[in-house]
Amino acid sequence: MKLRFFSIFFLTTSLLIGSLRSDDVPGSADYPLIKRIAGSEIYFSKTTDFDRLKIALSKIEWSGAEGKVKPYESATVEGKLFTNYYRAPEKMSSLEVFRNYEQELKEAGFEILFSGEGGDVETPGYNNQIAKEILNMNGAYGTPEEKAQWPLQHTDEKRAAYIAAKKSGENGELYASVYITPNTVGKWLEIPVETTLIRLDVCEVKSREQRMELVKSEEMANEISLNGRVALYGILFDFDSAAIRPDSEPTLAEVVRLLNEKPDLSILVVGHTDATGGFDYNRTLSQRRAESVVANLAAQGISTQRLFPVGVSFSSPVATNRTEDGKAKNRRVELVDMAGGKR
Repeated sequence: MKLRFFSIFFLTTSLLIGSLRSDDVPGSADYPLIKRIAGSEIYFSKTTDFDRLKIALSKIEWSGAEGKVKPYESATVEGKLFTNYYRAPEKMSSLEVFRNYEQELKEAGFEILFSGEGGDVETPGYNNQIAKEILNMNGAYGTPEEKAQWPLQHTDEKRAAYIAAKKSGENGELYASVYITPNTVGKWLEIPVETTLIRLDVCEVKSREQRMELVKSEEMANEISLNGRVALYGILFDFDSAAIRPDSEPTLAEVVRLLNEKPDLSILVVGHTDATGGFDYNRTLSQRRAESVVANLAAQGISTQRLFPVGVSFSSPVATNRTEDGKAKNRRVELVDMAGGKR
């Protein structure tokens, strides 16, 4: 009984609120609702006004026969995203950090959606799939963030841990993920070997602010006449979904007007994504979104013989995918004149 009491006491006093270390990277701070491990330091921090957070909801298993991961459950949310990379105090194990964060999230009102260590969350020995598939750690070490995440990409998965959690309240939904790994790549960024590293992500879910003006049917016709295509940013979808949002109706109404005014015009409806996530996954998602647009137009009386849905993932960017503004420009639906081409 005494042993149990000691364990609970240790866990509840290991996490303290606020930025308590002068060694934190300048400009960084803890997320207000989630305490840090006492004595840990922030060595990289980033906040973006609108971004995506993907969370795992089941174990990621590797298929050696197919050379890829098997299907698994996940979700993607969008909104304001806070990301902190911490290094824990020396001699504090990944397991100890994992248990503390599990308890801290529960006490902060989060529901644990999925969590575990090592082989409970991914197949060990196959290129850290939590880092690669979920947290999109696919870079080298050219940027400050890539340097920060490098040891998390190349670690001992058997000793790593992961938590996905959700909190609902009057001000909306919060999603959080915690990835915990030992540093096994040497004294990277002056971080000693075997130091436990933590990546914390928190997404405040919100709808993207619509910053594009409505494109009228005459403008669409003019753009197609000049360039053979027109890019539309007013057709919006629910996150990680092919469901068209209600605020897309004005743009869709203009597309219907265009097609009614141009009865000889047949179009490719092309779905484009940014480079967040896997290419094949985005190709499927972009195809489904293009098909949703076609179904919507058909329901408004446009013949499906004039509409051909195509999903191209992130194969045709109009801007860099390395910035948030660039990603926003790449997420679009294009209408392409088939110009006599056949389905």
